[in-house]
Amino acid sequence: MDNNNRTGYYSKEDLRNVLRQYFTDYTMWMRFYIVSRVSGLNDQEVIKNRIYETPIQLARLFRIYYDGKETDIFEDLFRTHIRLSIGLVEDVIAGNTLSYAKNMEAFNDNAKTLSTHLSQMNPYLNQPQLENLLKNLLDMTLDEATKRKNMHYADDVYQYDNIEYFILMIADILWGAMVKKFYS
Repeated sequence: MDNNNRTGYYSKEDLRNVLRQYFTDYTMWMRFYIVSRVSGLNDQEVIKNRIYETPIQLARLFRIYYDGKETDIFEDLFRTHIRLSIGLVEDVIAGNTLSYAKNMEAFNDNAKTLSTHLSQMNPYLNQPQLENLLKNLLDMTLDEATKRKNMHYADDVYQYDNIEYFILMIADILWGAMVKKFYS
């Protein structure tokens, strides 16, 4: 929190770095989960627990800037988002189409609710854009899981590169909105 003008706020640069770190960690740990799940490794619960730290980290950061109640709602919605994403990854890997359809419907509802809530927290965020970003990230992640399951390892690795770029873009969109709201 160096170079801040307002007590408790990160500098703009540090805020950007923290958001990028948290979101990159999320996609990295999700990737580890996909690899472990497909490979049948015994570390899946440990990795899932680490993935679930992401909403806690983001909520801790958001509480510096946003109302505590709004942040609590965000944390719950994002935790649900992660639970549904993990469920869909598991469905893709297991080939469970019935569960997949149910989880996808719930995911789409959650993406709409989460993006609406974020855009209400910060009017500089565009709800339809956020909803689209969340759905696209899931599509990319499910494609990554499918490629890993089908042993298309080069394509799987390349897809993760795309996911990493995409998640940095999402972090930067959130950062830009926070800068407009809190630093202008």
